[in-house]
Amino acid sequence: MSSVCAFVLTRNRKELLAECVRALLAQTHPVDAVIVLDNASTDGTEEHLRAAGLLDDARVRFERREVNTGGAGGYREGVRLGIEAGRDWIWLMDDDAEPREDALATLLGAADQRDAAVCSAVVHPNGDIDLQHRCRMGRFIVPLPESAYAPGRREEVECASFVGLLMRTPAARASGLPIAEFFIGYDDAEYSLRLREHGRIRLVPESEILHKVPIGGGGAATRRARFFNARFGLTYAPVPWEAFWRDLYRVRNFMWIKRDASPAEFALLTTGYLAKSLMYDPQPLRRLPWIVRFARKGRRGDWSAPTPAEWAAR
Repeated sequence: MSSVCAFVLTRNRKELLAECVRALLAQTHPVDAVIVLDNASTDGTEEHLRAAGLLDDARVRFERREVNTGGAGGYREGVRLGIEAGRDWIWLMDDDAEPREDALATLLGAADQRDAAVCSAVVHPNGDIDLQHRCRMGRFIVPLPESAYAPGRREEVECASFVGLLMRTPAARASGLPIAEFFIGYDDAEYSLRLREHGRIRLVPESEILHKVPIGGGGAATRRARFFNARFGLTYAPVPWEAFWRDLYRVRNFMWIKRDASPAEFALLTTGYLAKSLMYDPQPLRRLPWIVRFARKGRRGDWSAPTPAEWAAR
């Protein structure tokens, strides 16, 4: 029987985390270890898990870091800890994820030796598929179509989020660790591209993982956003100014992934981000200089950026 180490990254979502850990411990194919990494929470996460009795299970290991290193830094540490655990597979997920009880068994049953990783379908609480988690890399990152989720399909994935990604440990070891400097945004896409050098990543639609908090920092849909979404079949939401720092990290990180693009393609990619802000965001003209600046940072490999606290102070 294949051995599996599950890894969960958490910060200040203790109730959701407890639901995730319970779901991991209830899998029909048992997990051998569950590593929870608390990325500097301030909500009493460890005490909550202890009071719920979840830390009494010998399979659960709780780790805490005193500095918030973002999703990228957290998953870098998680992959490292998963490799050190020495199991056959490493199963990654966020604290707001809840795998169905047969999710792991279904993934393992679908994997073959050519796979570096397999991944679940990510679904919203209402049961709809969240297409943003399984993608292809073109000029931009493009979600797989809904047809890829038909039962029995085993579509290859080029960019997979860390929500429900099950990796062979040797492939993870050969791929190295996620880039901590990304902090948040596209760290999973960049890592997926490296992971694919050691085998396929395939989607297993019959394996489902519930994701309770949507990707991104989107606000309430505006009339402008609803118009463009309806016209182009998109699902974007406007990003409030207080969350705009996340978009800047994403622009920088994506441009780093595309750092070898020609000047013309770099200009085209930057224009795409500018156009998206004009189409969706409140006060877009205030944002455009920031987007250009962070696109250039990504191309140069300049990781400097305001922290969330520094952005809030603005």
